[in-house]
Amino acid sequence: MRKKVKFLANGKGLSLQNIESMGQTAPYPPSQIIKSVSWDMTVKTQNGLGSDQWPMTWAQDNSLYAAWGDGWGWDKGKEPKRSIGITRIEGTPPNISGEDLWGAGPGQNFGKPDALIAIDEKLLMFWVNGDSRYDHDSYSAVSIDSGKTWTLGKERSFPYAPAGFRVRGIVQYGKGYENAPDDNVYIYFGFNRHPDIYLAKVKKENLFNSAHYEWFKFINEDGSASWTPDFTKKATVFHDNNAYLWHLSICYNPGLERYLMVKPHFTAEDDRDTILADVSSFGIFDAPNPWGPWTTVYYKNNFMDKLVKFNYIIPTKFLSDDGKSFWLGWSGWPEYDNINFIEGQFELFKEKP
Repeated sequence: MRKKVKFLANGKGLSLQNIESMGQTAPYPPSQIIKSVSWDMTVKTQNGLGSDQWPMTWAQDNSLYAAWGDGWGWDKGKEPKRSIGITRIEGTPPNISGEDLWGAGPGQNFGKPDALIAIDEKLLMFWVNGDSRYDHDSYSAVSIDSGKTWTLGKERSFPYAPAGFRVRGIVQYGKGYENAPDDNVYIYFGFNRHPDIYLAKVKKENLFNSAHYEWFKFINEDGSASWTPDFTKKATVFHDNNAYLWHLSICYNPGLERYLMVKPHFTAEDDRDTILADVSSFGIFDAPNPWGPWTTVYYKNNFMDKLVKFNYIIPTKFLSDDGKSFWLGWSGWPEYDNINFIEGQFELFKEKP
């Protein structure tokens, strides 16, 4: 078992470097830990043709579980097409296989997954009650049999929140949540096509009880966070003028002892007011804590090509022990309407002794 993370005090003395090389208008100064990112474009996997979204979590049974929307899951062509489903993924890219476990709803308007987390022996999911491109709301779902069956919530998970304010990502802490620093789950929220991201924490046992949520307010001088139970007093935990679309991926990288956020963004040439905005750009950000302070690792416009890409993710199962090698996944439409992976490598400013 990898050692558990401790929250760190950090944020002073960050030197500003020239961020133009990362692409235009990165929202935070460059990382002082991760110098650069390189990609191996010679090997790319593509599975689950015709299905998008693909949030993932690493469970106690060592399997990677993924939620998909608007498709057939891992094996295209099976009938009927489902609005939301679950697949178990085995192996490590490029040698991976998938088994479809569950699906619900016809077509794409029953619902789609927003975030998935494995805690102890349960799989827990937030899903949106409709097409995720629109301003629908978060609902809950739980499985106690490794994804084979699910109990879906019938009421809004956050009734006090305005329409469209919903879960965008959950911090992933490794196999079965084993590297978590405490008993909380850290969850990011926001609106579609919006520059601001918000953070909440809640005890694991209260994940689906919104009355127990505490909302991020600010970072204290010692690097810790201040929280409030009052939803109306929450504050932005991350801001990017270029906005984002749909989902975020956040994980703790124990090899680097850093949190990594992977987030799509718009560029000046994109029409962010269009529901199917042609977004193909994304950034990677790092921080010592779930609340920051954030720095920029990578900020790229039109990643690889100008085809629509979204829901970028770095699964914790695919991190190397030293934290420097990883596999980046993403979905998209229509050419990337599947789950895709390429291998990435972080170069550090200073190697650890």
